[in-house]
Amino acid sequence: MNKLVILVIVGLLLVGWEYESYGAPKEELLEEALYSRNYSYLDKTYSEFILCPKIDKIERVEGDIRRHNVYASALNYDGHHNGPYDKINIILTDTPEYGVKINKVTIQKGISEKESLKQCRRKN
Repeated sequence: MNKLVILVIVGLLLVGWEYESYGAPKEELLEEALYSRNYSYLDKTYSEFILCPKIDKIERVEGDIRRHNVYASALNYDGHHNGPYDKINIILTDTPEYGVKINKVTIQKGISEKESLKQCRRKN
């Protein structure tokens, strides 16, 4: 098993840890699945951003149910060990004709503990 797969598994375990006894909410599982589906389109430079994946917003492109703009975010794995976290924000477009196109990637360095807890849904 390669290092990236192990990190993704560990990250998903950490995300669901708070909900261990009764399972994560359906919405959170859908966000994780959608983030994981699109994660492979990111440059390897961003491979450490696997913790607490979140879909912040999804918009239909011109009302079409097959075309979407997706706004996603996640925290870096390294922040889990060394703190503070960095946060990746991704904007992508997914269409049948062109597949997934990454439009914009930004990194917020050293986000606050409050922001990291909010990202991981541990506290608002």
